[in-house]
Amino acid sequence: MYDKEFRMKRILTLCLILSIAYSSSSQTWKRHRLEVFVGLPISHYFGDIGGTASSNNLFGLKDVSFRALRPGLSVGAIYRLNQLLYIQASCNFAYLGSSDKGSRNEARNYGFSTYGSEITATALFYIIPESDRNYFYSVMDLRGGLRHINKPLSLYVFAGAGGLFYSVSPKFDLIDSDRFDNSENFTPIIPFGIGMKYQIMPRILLGAEFGARYVLSDYIDGLSPTQSKHNDTYYILNFKVAYRLPYDKFLQKIKRKF
Repeated sequence: MYDKEFRMKRILTLCLILSIAYSSSSQTWKRHRLEVFVGLPISHYFGDIGGTASSNNLFGLKDVSFRALRPGLSVGAIYRLNQLLYIQASCNFAYLGSSDKGSRNEARNYGFSTYGSEITATALFYIIPESDRNYFYSVMDLRGGLRHINKPLSLYVFAGAGGLFYSVSPKFDLIDSDRFDNSENFTPIIPFGIGMKYQIMPRILLGAEFGARYVLSDYIDGLSPTQSKHNDTYYILNFKVAYRLPYDKFLQKIKRKF
């Protein structure tokens, strides 16, 4: 009899602890709304210079080339509106480039390098949301004690708008060509793609984003052939490290200053 009462009290106690923990953890995200991050993006350009040696590029897949990969740097901040929707502002310092070597236009011998700074604002919608709970008590297995239920992996899609400030430098035979045009140095862009995060510590997360930039210009390579049917585009694979700021303390510091 005593044993049954003891077990019943233990179950009730653990249920109470679980409900309190769930209630408090459901508000935890409000205390971690703000993140800052730094990233190492890798960009790949698709346009009028370079590409495959065949006119059949298999929907662009054959145009992928290691020679067109370029490194960069990104910084930014993320603000959590709710558990599924975030807003991200970022600045990417991009480096784009390619040449006609190995392409179907190899005899033309054009090449370019473009240095750009893109500023974007995107909305992040989480398919697999971030978890704010690290532990819970297992009621089904009382002897189990604390069970780790942290879900460190999250997945989201993103889309937004931004602008690219850029400067083009011609290479090879494009230098002396009258077809080179560097009159433009800004274009609107539309970023979209998919991303993931992996939480390694309570405030530190690793992330990766893969996305495209739909460019409203055909001159980021300094060339726009009359037969060109599409604007230039580029893709970015960005590896990020994010840090969650203590949001309550951050707000208090801001209020003190003002």
